[in-house]
Amino acid sequence: MYLKNKYNALFLGFFLSIAATLFYFRPLNSPWFPIIGGDGIGYYSYLPARYIYHDTNYDFKWFNKAYNDNYIGGFANPEDNFMVQYKDKRINKYYPGLSLLWTPFFFIAHVIAEPLGYIADGYSLPYQVAIAIASLCYLFLGLYYLRKLLQKLFRNELVSVLIPITIFYGTHLFYYTVFLNSQSHVYSFTFISLFLYFSYSYFNDTDKKTLHFLLSTLCFVVLLSIRPLNGLILLVIPAFIPTNFFKEKWSFNFQTNLILPLFLIVLFIINTLIILYTQTGTIIPYTYVNERFYFTHPKLMDVIFSYHTGLFIYVPLAFVSLLGVFYLQNKLQKILFPAIILLVLYLYSSWWYWPITTRALIDFYPIIAILLAAALHHFINYPKYKIASITFLFVLTGYHQLKSFQLHNGILDENYTYSELFWRNFFRIHKTNQYIIPPSCIVEQKNYAEDFETNTYSGFKSNQLAHTGSYAALLNKEHSFSSAFQYKLPDLFTKPGIKKIRFSGWYYFDKDIHNAQLYLKFFNQKDSLVFETPYYIGKELIQHQSWDYKEFGYELSEEELKSNAIDHIQLFIWNNEAQGQLYLDDLKTEFILTDKSFEIVQ
Repeated sequence: MYLKNKYNALFLGFFLSIAATLFYFRPLNSPWFPIIGGDGIGYYSYLPARYIYHDTNYDFKWFNKAYNDNYIGGFANPEDNFMVQYKDKRINKYYPGLSLLWTPFFFIAHVIAEPLGYIADGYSLPYQVAIAIASLCYLFLGLYYLRKLLQKLFRNELVSVLIPITIFYGTHLFYYTVFLNSQSHVYSFTFISLFLYFSYSYFNDTDKKTLHFLLSTLCFVVLLSIRPLNGLILLVIPAFIPTNFFKEKWSFNFQTNLILPLFLIVLFIINTLIILYTQTGTIIPYTYVNERFYFTHPKLMDVIFSYHTGLFIYVPLAFVSLLGVFYLQNKLQKILFPAIILLVLYLYSSWWYWPITTRALIDFYPIIAILLAAALHHFINYPKYKIASITFLFVLTGYHQLKSFQLHNGILDENYTYSELFWRNFFRIHKTNQYIIPPSCIVEQKNYAEDFETNTYSGFKSNQLAHTGSYAALLNKEHSFSSAFQYKLPDLFTKPGIKKIRFSGWYYFDKDIHNAQLYLKFFNQKDSLVFETPYYIGKELIQHQSWDYKEFGYELSEEELKSNAIDHIQLFIWNNEAQGQLYLDDLKTEFILTDKSFEIVQ
């Protein structure tokens, strides 16, 4: 029986943990955070176009209404999320392969929508849940065949179970399964896993060669119909070919079990070509118009080592997997496996929006899994290293979970994190107020500090508690407002560049305070208020009874500076509940002039 094998039982428990995680943490029908969202809107839209709105020309003129009926977003024209101008017409830039994979799930949702009391418009709750379930089903399929592939390569049950677990929980595959599961990456990961398994089986097994050949061909066709660059996986095929393979005679023996893969190959090819030709008038269009690669200016070092998006910084399992190169038995595998990863990193780091590399590499994680498995397989053969190596893998997995949480909860930023920010928040799990300005983009700045140790502060302060020194400002029932901190705009704000104001400092809230406010006011030379900006510190941003660093900021536009003739600013903090004790210390106001080097797209 399947579950009598402890590794099978462990793997089933792993699958159940994924399903539980998704349905516990993922809102299923939030109009703010829908399952069918982001790039997934484009991939999915072919289904309601064809089967609900009978849009055989794929004009998507129905889409804006369907979107606005189900989603909350600030898009004046929602179809701009996936449609582009291609020659003389608007087209969906995303390839249609995913829509075909989703078809069975879509039809089930469509059949049950109205009986369950939902509108059968393609985007109500049954459709959203159907795509969530689809992502789980395809992920399970990919992880299952990844395990089978590792079993064939290394013949080690423990390795073949542990590596899929760590690859899922220790990489970006986790986030794109649980939270962004209508994007293409989970599906590409699955079909690359399947492609590698069936290709290896075709070249190395003695039976079912025709079936394995057709199944590997089907997986390759599916990969191309999802994202053409997935076709790069074909480059690893020589690493699976044994030296005596070409001495064997190959013959095609037709059997009934070949009908389905043959049918699916033809279906995916015809479906893709018809949709592409209907939209563009050609079967090999470049649909990402006005988007391109910059091969002479790749952001390869940023992609691998940077604090904001670096692969080795956020997915250290990928770095450790490089050890596997030394323990692979096949020389071509030693060359081709790391080469394909480097090629993918180079290509996507050359894309105009190069941060996409983080998620694009998910598609090729099966290669990283093989490398990681080779390293683990080597070390667990030594009893004194077995427990240490397994523990090390799970520590790195936990580390990634921490960093992923920080990236997606405003503690770190995937575009703008720099070294000081990274290390200052290394173990932080509480949300915080931050106004991130990478130091590398700062051209000039003028700073003002207040540590409350001198008599320059006219408000109420106390020596009962301080972050540094002896004194801190105290806001309580009797003194709920701080004194205003007033500063004149410096001359550097007359120079070309981006003008930013950042107000930072340390806050200590006792247990009776649940929110506070900060006000930034702008005045002209006549001391008349021009405008003001409030900042709210809600309970989710408050850590009680410990010092916590917070930042607030504002970017002044050239129009605001010119039309309003701003001369100086005032800042003050308010304990608006007028209860408990709020301490402030080591405050700093910075007037910062930056260039545009921090922008991802220049």
